Amino acid sequence: MRQREILYSISLLLAGMFLSGNSSYAQFYDGLQVEFGKNRVQYRDFVWQYHSEGIFEIYYYQGGKELAGDIVGIVNHSAKDLKPYFGSNLEGPVQILVYNNIAEFRQSNMGVLNSDYGDDNIGGTAKIIGNKLFIYGTGDRRRLEQDLKAGLARIALHQTLYRGGWQDALRNSSMLQIPDWFEEGLVNYISTNKTATANVHIFDSARSRALATIDRSEGTEAGELGGAVWDYVADVYGIPAIANVIYMVRVNRSVEGGFRFATGLGLKDLLSEVINYHLTGTPKLYGELLPSNIGRKNRKIALKNGGNLGFKLRKRYDYLCFSHSPDGETVAFITDERGQWRVWTYNINDDKIERWAQHGHKLDLIKSGLTPTIAWHPNGEQFTYTIIKKGQPVLVTVRLGEKPVEKELFKIDEVLSMDYSPDGRSIVFSGMSNGRSDLYIYRVIGNLQEPLWRDRFDDLHPRFTKDGKSIIFSSNRPDSKLREDRDNIPFNSNLDLFIYHIDEEIRPIEQLVNTPLIDERYPVPLRGQEFIYLSEFEDGSQEMNWGWADSTILSIDTIIRYRTFFDTRVISKLDIPVLNFSCDTASGFCYGNTYTMRHLFRANLGRVPETKQRTSNQFVLTDGGFNANNDGVFIAPNWSILYSETEVDIRNYRFDFEGQKKKESDEKLPELDKTVQANESKVQIKPSNYRLNFSLQKLQSQVSNAFGTQFYRVYDGTSSFQPGLGNATEIRISDLFDDKHVIAGFNIPANLSNSLIGISYFDLSQKVDRMFSFQRQGSTSLDPLSYSLVESQSHFARYRLTYPIDEVKSIRAGALIRLDRAVIQGTEMFSLIAPNKWTDQIGFNISFVHDDTRNPALNIREGLRAKVWAEIYLDGFNASFGTIGFDIRRYFRIYANSIIAFRAAGDWSVGELKLLHLLGGMDNSLSSSNNYGTPIDPTQSYAYQARITPMRGFANNARNGSNATVLNAELRVPVWSTIFTEPAKTDFIRNFQLIGFADIGSAWTGIHPYSDENTFNSTTIENNPITVIIENNREPIIYDFGYGVRSRVMGYWIAADWGWGIDDGRVLPRKFTLSLNFDF
Repeated sequence: MRQREILYSISLLLAGMFLSGNSSYAQFYDGLQVEFGKNRVQYRDFVWQYHSEGIFEIYYYQGGKELAGDIVGIVNHSAKDLKPYFGSNLEGPVQILVYNNIAEFRQSNMGVLNSDYGDDNIGGTAKIIGNKLFIYGTGDRRRLEQDLKAGLARIALHQTLYRGGWQDALRNSSMLQIPDWFEEGLVNYISTNKTATANVHIFDSARSRALATIDRSEGTEAGELGGAVWDYVADVYGIPAIANVIYMVRVNRSVEGGFRFATGLGLKDLLSEVINYHLTGTPKLYGELLPSNIGRKNRKIALKNGGNLGFKLRKRYDYLCFSHSPDGETVAFITDERGQWRVWTYNINDDKIERWAQHGHKLDLIKSGLTPTIAWHPNGEQFTYTIIKKGQPVLVTVRLGEKPVEKELFKIDEVLSMDYSPDGRSIVFSGMSNGRSDLYIYRVIGNLQEPLWRDRFDDLHPRFTKDGKSIIFSSNRPDSKLREDRDNIPFNSNLDLFIYHIDEEIRPIEQLVNTPLIDERYPVPLRGQEFIYLSEFEDGSQEMNWGWADSTILSIDTIIRYRTFFDTRVISKLDIPVLNFSCDTASGFCYGNTYTMRHLFRANLGRVPETKQRTSNQFVLTDGGFNANNDGVFIAPNWSILYSETEVDIRNYRFDFEGQKKKESDEKLPELDKTVQANESKVQIKPSNYRLNFSLQKLQSQVSNAFGTQFYRVYDGTSSFQPGLGNATEIRISDLFDDKHVIAGFNIPANLSNSLIGISYFDLSQKVDRMFSFQRQGSTSLDPLSYSLVESQSHFARYRLTYPIDEVKSIRAGALIRLDRAVIQGTEMFSLIAPNKWTDQIGFNISFVHDDTRNPALNIREGLRAKVWAEIYLDGFNASFGTIGFDIRRYFRIYANSIIAFRAAGDWSVGELKLLHLLGGMDNSLSSSNNYGTPIDPTQSYAYQARITPMRGFANNARNGSNATVLNAELRVPVWSTIFTEPAKTDFIRNFQLIGFADIGSAWTGIHPYSDENTFNSTTIENNPITVIIENNREPIIYDFGYGVRSRVMGYWIAADWGWGIDDGRVLPRKFTLSLNFDF
């Protein structure tokens, strides 16, 4: 016996170490349902106002009035652009929630209680169509327009699919399941159509064959791959075909059927056509300038090739940016793993990778879409980047060989891009404040920054010139004048290049490039007054350009006066669409980040041009912009060539009817397109204060066989395993910002006993969240002594405070009041005179919760969830009842969406009164069986009872006692997405899962299961006047193993399991269990 005790203790210790290796239920009130949950942390208060504009209501808070004005100026035009895609106009009102930046948006409670894969929602939720979208400032008007159009497109899609009425939504919610790539892809296509960013992902999705596994995609990747599908549909069948597809999906309640009716192709054939179409449409040199992916060996190499970096990429990371040091010996780069940033360096000479910092947690947060920036100090021994910490930007400096140093930046919201001065004493950065970007000079010594100006125009990508006296940057300001914010002038989203002279007062800003219909970004200063940059056209095509300062004689008097102007030339038209642009002065090459094999790739775009090439007598240019020898050396064209009368001067070509060409100084710029110019940057906002109001957000009605209470059931001598099959309904109303929620629900079994009603109020508007709830449980049972019918009512009120430590950790403390009444039904004289029983208690509980899990699919998780708690109930001033427990769950992805999941849980009673733990069975079972043969120790003062599950090879009450532990392991394999690549035709097939499981558990009295105090280890036989106590040698710990299947049927998550229990070394007959239950 002693040996088994030691083995049991060691096994528990090892399980706890393994499962906890990395750092709206409570305890085990009903089976394995334990409340976890992530947090939103507020670092500021939000005082909301709104402005009405037609069908739109634009909400904003302190500092966001100007950004809201920008949105007011473009929202009507953006909404009109959607009609061709959906065939109808948006239905109002539409609420637009404007946040100043993404850091403050992440402090909001938007969607915090919503989950498509909720653990307690086995029957689906009605999609109540709320016309609400959020948008946050990025300092880039082009991105602002795209985000606004994306949000409006999402609302239009939901209105089309589910209609506006909750009755239609309730009918459609369980039958119409839309994959991520369908919705996110359409939104991505409409908002970023015909841009270089879209082209990057469209070309790579076809070349990498990622479209073949589109059904496995999620989140951002689903949007990128789905965008390629919708781009094909629009190009081949026309934009009206998009509306036809959406309509047929709604009518047929099938994505497969929608595409088949609208295009004549099933999904498998459609994806094949999409791949071929985009492969055919890619630029001629696209595949030649990227690593080969033909053949299995080349594909493996390409998957780890990030360009000329010197190291292999790792599949688990998303690489966000690369930056070479000035001496070219070190590469700094930042990786992203589910929202957690890691900062690394790679030393080319030593072939060594070092990790310097780690920021954030692994969470599925909405990505800002902004590329992090790394600025190297001119000495090449340190670099700087920025992060957001507790809502504030922080400047992090890494000196190689030393610990990173953090310095908080004040009076700005975010740093978008930055660059060191040549002497290393200053940093120029594009900083965002209240949703708008301006340039700032940061003094390294003193940790101070000052704005160069403040206006409504975007100022991005600043770079110091080589002498440190000027700054080249991109901006959408209409000219070189600095204006006060009250000026009301039109401007568009395309950027031009400007130069700011730091010590110049009369004319501090000059315009380098003036092309209103072309977007110029990422300037790179060269020697003297030369620079190169990236330009993008309306169709998404890009060019690498070269510019320089030149002069001409303005007048000749006693002295010669010159006029300085800037000239530009095209170096090459890019065959590879790139996301950004940079140059390495050490190697003399220019680079652009693109995508290949679904990861970031640093493409070589050619050599940095030399000054002498401006007067070159040669003009050897291939389609890709490089010389015929393909050595990457740029040879500039000779712009001084004289043409004979029989030759055509392509630079000054004109038709006869066009008349004579005017002098260059008198030429007018191309007239702006009305759609570009129509938007006023300054709109008169008429604010109104927001008044709290609630709207229906969730309606859930489903069949259930669980109690669903948040308190223990009274133990009166009879065991209550399940309430009986019935209807469970939940209704939630919420305010506009998801700060306050009222949740009401009821559960009425078919036998009309064990009914439950409850209501909860959540206030999440402050850093400390508050919750108040009230529940009433009614039940009918048979008194085991008098055999009288007893009707019981339990009333439970709880007040809870939740303090979020960060997004994944929280401390929760609460107080509660419980009132129980037992009424013996009057069936004969004894029961008529029996008094009613009243019991009242107050209690307190505290818990620590960690939850960093994510849900790639239904019943599929990744990450760690853990909860440790303690609670105590008081009778007067005596602590009569309490429990201490834990529940730790760990999920590992092993292949595709297949995972292996582990769970360790335990609960111990403390105090005079005990909690009866009933071990065995499954939660929410439709085919439950009860084991009445396991006796319950009558000498124990059991006050309450709770079920401990799962033990799938046993009936309920296989073991019982005042303490319990259980260990579970599951292998979950989504069959379709693991074996097949094409999308599944039905929701049942898409979510069908095979399960392998094993469970270990025990419930006991005493210190441990093998203790002599455990009544299970002895049998008492009384026969007056003799009492015989027999000590048995049965194994108190039980085991089971088996297999099962899972899927969603008619909107319900159905679990079927076949398990073999092992009791005292004997394998029991196979047991079948059918249940409505997620997770274990």
